[in-house]
Amino acid sequence: MERDVTPRHRVLAVEDDADTFELMRMILRDLPLDMEQARTGAEAIVRLERQTPELMFLDINLPDMYGWEVLDRFKNDARLTETQVIVLTSHSDPVHRLIGTLQPIAAYLTKPISADKLRQHVSDALRLP
Repeated sequence: MERDVTPRHRVLAVEDDADTFELMRMILRDLPLDMEQARTGAEAIVRLERQTPELMFLDINLPDMYGWEVLDRFKNDARLTETQVIVLTSHSDPVHRLIGTLQPIAAYLTKPISADKLRQHVSDALRLP
């Protein structure tokens, strides 16, 4: 029996809605990802202090802070300079889009998003074949 040696990519989804997180997991299940969820900004900060994901999904509207505050907390952390960030939010407000252009993010996506588009952005961010 052959063992799958495809490298897995650590992903942190900063998403307060459990249903949205499960939907993301289902859509991305065929990709070599190990996904974890942080439901608050504070939980995301603790996880980011302990581990370095290769990709982070970031919701803007979290129960305890804006997702931008999570990014701001780590902007000078050398460990996270290679972490790709995909903002996935229901905020289509032009102000948040403008803030997004000033942040080191791979993409700013609004919900709902098609499964194909989500998979494509993840594949691009992680340079998957």
